[in-house]
Amino acid sequence: MRVIHAADLHIDSPLRGLGRIEGAPVDQIRLATRMAFRRLIDRCLDESAALLLLAGDVFDGEWRDFNTGLFFVRELSRLRETGARVVMIRGNHDADSVLSRSVPLPDHVTTLAADLAETVVFEDLGVAVHGQSYVTRSVEENLARAYPAPLSGYCNIGLLHTNAVGSADHGNYAPCTVGQLVGHGYDYWALGHVHRREILSRAPWVVYPGNLQGRHAKETGAKGCAVIELEDGQISSVEQVDMDVVRWVHVTAAADATGDAEALLEEVRRGLQAALAGADGRPLLARVTIGGKTPLHDALAAHPEPFQAKIRAIAADLGEIWPEKIGFATELPGEAVDLGERVELVRALRAELRALEGDPAALGRYLEGLAPLVQGAALHLEGRPDDPARVARLLPAIESLLLSKLGAAPSEPGR
Repeated sequence: MRVIHAADLHIDSPLRGLGRIEGAPVDQIRLATRMAFRRLIDRCLDESAALLLLAGDVFDGEWRDFNTGLFFVRELSRLRETGARVVMIRGNHDADSVLSRSVPLPDHVTTLAADLAETVVFEDLGVAVHGQSYVTRSVEENLARAYPAPLSGYCNIGLLHTNAVGSADHGNYAPCTVGQLVGHGYDYWALGHVHRREILSRAPWVVYPGNLQGRHAKETGAKGCAVIELEDGQISSVEQVDMDVVRWVHVTAAADATGDAEALLEEVRRGLQAALAGADGRPLLARVTIGGKTPLHDALAAHPEPFQAKIRAIAADLGEIWPEKIGFATELPGEAVDLGERVELVRALRAELRALEGDPAALGRYLEGLAPLVQGAALHLEGRPDDPARVARLLPAIESLLLSKLGAAPSEPGR
């Protein structure tokens, strides 16, 4: 018997950064979260899965309209073909207080309550599923402490949306420890919330399947679900299966001291080819970063567009891979050149940047001029361009760009 565990579907969540990807099939990519969920249902049918577990954040937040919910219901209704049941919980993105719209779910779908943990017993399957939904977006208490004791004679599965690994990339909601989960007595913990797939324990099983579809450049690599095999009421295997429709990757290339631009472009080509080879036929959205100490630094920092265009041309030649962003983190290989009369200007620039590093208020005053840009474009960016903390992290790159304009080498690391 097979049970399938998925989490963090974020159906109809927008994929970020698509607007700057030249030539990509953006309209198709925007449907990636729906297509990934459809693949999940297809997998349940192909495997004749008896049970589908959804560990929270099925939706990304309030629906724009009812089409999101109707799509979800139509897909779940297909599971009637094999008699599969569905048990789901709500997470921080689709908590009871977040979603004001709703549609009736099919009768083979159970959403566990938010006011307390409860248990659903499937006598014919020999499985007991325990879990609790979120009442609000921010749940700070350790929900797992109040989960019911395991039922004797059943395969006990805990359905929990939690940050059990203290991930800094996700809110610390329903915090618990792996040790606590292992000691609770369940056979399998079906976790959600952390978008990176990870098996935290095998005896008993404690599993993050990761999200079903990567949605931006920080969610790289294969995404999918976990397929659980039960034999005589015992878990015999757990397999991570890819479900993503389009995949995000990072490709890096290092420029060398020779300053050979063609050799650098060839290295980028090899990196893009390797990414395509590992994608199993999926379209790729690639973030490309060029590093290294090279005489090309000045040209790349001051006029990156020609080099970026060549990289995009390489990607177009290779096939279904589109650079989402091409960035440069290069340095000059030697000492700064003779600046002559510009030396005082360079010193003043460096002194001002040092002062801004330790003075968020002063940095904020510099950023006030970005207010019109923030109002018009912030929703389409990965972060607010006027966020002092974000800009502070970019100061080394800003210094490198400005100094290249003046013909000066950037400061050494650890300045």
